[in-house]
Amino acid sequence: MPDVARAAARPDETAAPPARRPLPWLFLVAAGLVALVVAVYGSALNHDFVDWDDMQYVVENPLVLGKQYGALLHSAVARDYHPLTLVSMAWNVETPLSARPFIATNIALHVFDTLLVLWLTWLLSGGRLAVAGLVALLFGIHPMHVESVAWVSTRKDVLFAFFFLAGLIAYWKYLERRRPGWLALTLVLFVLSCLSKQVAAMFPGVMILLDLWRGRRPWEPRALLEKLPFVALALLFTLIRLDVQTGGDFHGLLSHAPGRQETLPPVPGMTPLHRAILPAWAYMMYMVRLLVPLGLSAFYPYPSPDEINDPRYLLGPVVLIGTLVLAWWGLRRARVVSFGIAWYLVTMLPVLKWVPVGSGLMNDRYTYLPYLGLFFVLATGLEAARMRSRRLGTVLWAATGVWVVCLVAITAMQVETWKDTETLWTRTIRIHPRYPSAYLYRGKHRALTGQTAAAMADFQTALGLGLRNADVYEGLGTSYGTLGRLDSAVVMFDRALAVDPERGMIYYNRGITRLGMGQARGALADIDQAIRLMPERIAALSPVRGYALMELGDARGALACFDRALTAGPDDPAVRYARGSCRLRLGDKAGAADDFRATLRMNPGNTDARAQLEALGR
Repeated sequence: MPDVARAAARPDETAAPPARRPLPWLFLVAAGLVALVVAVYGSALNHDFVDWDDMQYVVENPLVLGKQYGALLHSAVARDYHPLTLVSMAWNVETPLSARPFIATNIALHVFDTLLVLWLTWLLSGGRLAVAGLVALLFGIHPMHVESVAWVSTRKDVLFAFFFLAGLIAYWKYLERRRPGWLALTLVLFVLSCLSKQVAAMFPGVMILLDLWRGRRPWEPRALLEKLPFVALALLFTLIRLDVQTGGDFHGLLSHAPGRQETLPPVPGMTPLHRAILPAWAYMMYMVRLLVPLGLSAFYPYPSPDEINDPRYLLGPVVLIGTLVLAWWGLRRARVVSFGIAWYLVTMLPVLKWVPVGSGLMNDRYTYLPYLGLFFVLATGLEAARMRSRRLGTVLWAATGVWVVCLVAITAMQVETWKDTETLWTRTIRIHPRYPSAYLYRGKHRALTGQTAAAMADFQTALGLGLRNADVYEGLGTSYGTLGRLDSAVVMFDRALAVDPERGMIYYNRGITRLGMGQARGALADIDQAIRLMPERIAALSPVRGYALMELGDARGALACFDRALTAGPDDPAVRYARGSCRLRLGDKAGAADDFRATLRMNPGNTDARAQLEALGR
């Protein structure tokens, strides 16, 4: 291995003929990569939205659905600010709403990212086609990248990487030619990358790595001066991110999109030792899954209190320190090793959970850019081995070919994991059967698709595993209501509101349930509270308020509610009939007849409307 590493130290240190190949070969490799990536991800075009961020980003986001581009530019969604990503999602909105254009755009961006990786590593390797081709191939088909492509909500990954990689290429061109235009283009692409995902703030660190790779001293006055705007902007976007994630509006310049904003709670019971060990463990496991990407999941929960003191987690810090030592060793003996590890460190460290929040320790998508450094070390080492010994090189490249075939097969299977909500969370439950939120998400999906008994079983399992949040109680309440057990439904809605008293939809659901129980006054109070908390949904909530007022004998108030619903919302036959009944009570027989006729046009089988018209002699 030391001989291989020394041979891979610099792009120009081998005794082989000039490495730069004719450009037609590069274009041929690029065409092959495009075909393979599209083939591997093609089945994702038939996938649906999944109930994990897709609702907040697209399905229930009025700004995206309404293509309100101006509002999106200064709005935070799900406590994150990435306006360019949301604008690109709004472009994909069609009627009827479908996930297909969103996923097609993700695949297209991943294809472009793969080509940019090919170009960048072609430059980094001094024009070695085998090195650039293998790095781009691994980037394009690695199973750990499926989450960034097949999931609608990870548009931010493929979009920010596009501008990030293009910015690095522009900076490389600047280092070659020292023309200010290239540096200005680099800055523009850096800003676009930050507006797509704010983790792009690590860009100046990678610029320093490119300086060192080319033999330029980044601490020289000119090099430092060039990076000042990049560092200032990186600091600005970092401050925006920190402020928005705590619910802030960055001094009134931003706003939060309508809808519920998820708050990631801190992880309880974490000692300072755990805070240091567990991120290092994740750092190590990402490296393991680069080589053996098995047991992949949409979620990797923190270890339970019974598991957290397992001695195996001490391997994480050992590996982290070991890679630092290896990078230091490579400074004189194998520069490519130092460069690759430094790339991995610079791009991975910002996404490790040094401050533990939420319930997830790792995410596959966090490897999207960090793996490039390790891929580059692997590909350069293989090429160096081939140049030293044809026989050894043949064996190693053949083994790599078998490994790549296995990766393609795993990626194809992993793409299907993201088919829909049911498939996604069923897979997660198979890998992590004691992760309660997976049962919650699957239960919500099952409730929406009419699988009431299965949904209730999932909610009860989540509750049994210790998840006692508003979503679980609301899900149980909805299930009980569907089964006609209204008293039990109200109990569950009460528990949900005890946990989260600002959740408008729970008041709405409890109001409907109370109305069904004949408690019109309690139902009216709940609906009014729901309208206060969700003023943007007043048109959708008004019919139920009207029904409650009708039960209480307030026909005029009910009529106003039905008028509002029909003016601002769809023409619904049930609301039309209810308004006709109100008009009849108020003596407006002509208006009532008009509503009953409209009801019959939309629903010819409505015998009540027909009977009312006959009674009116109409």
